[in-house]
Amino acid sequence: MKKIRLYGVLIIVLLSFASVLVMAQDATPEAAPAALPAAMEIALVPCGDGVMGPCDLIATSPEDIVGVWKQYLGNPRFNAPGGMAYIRYFADGTYVIADTIENTAQPDSGYLSGTYEFEGDQFIVGAAVGAPPPCDLASHHQLRVLKYGDQPVALRYVPITETCPGRLQDLSQALIWVAP
Repeated sequence: MKKIRLYGVLIIVLLSFASVLVMAQDATPEAAPAALPAAMEIALVPCGDGVMGPCDLIATSPEDIVGVWKQYLGNPRFNAPGGMAYIRYFADGTYVIADTIENTAQPDSGYLSGTYEFEGDQFIVGAAVGAPPPCDLASHHQLRVLKYGDQPVALRYVPITETCPGRLQDLSQALIWVAP
């Protein structure tokens, strides 16, 4: 009887170990930046000379996004007033997130700041200063600037590769244009 119990326990332990190994094999390693579907490589309604109504621009340079945008910021680490924050993109490839428009003028230890760059139509956010893992890794997005004529209205992030669940959540909603 004791041998049967011992064999039963041994079988349970071996099955548990085998299931852990199977789950570990199913884990996907960090992949290289993926590509968007071909249909998303062009703007729905391209912006350009003479366009007076709504249009969208796929951002490819800092000049396309420079300015202050208001965003939802759900991460409790930042205690953003009303769950809202501001992000300022500078032309030099840096950004600052803060609780007010004025506080986006320079980095503050209470919020994130970092760098960004464009590779073609991919927007790459570098590791944010002081961000914990996995948010300390770069992410790739496509940025669509929604405009009315030549005036920016909103900024939409389309994730290509993103390892940070908090950033993915915070950027799931369009950011609203606030100021140059």
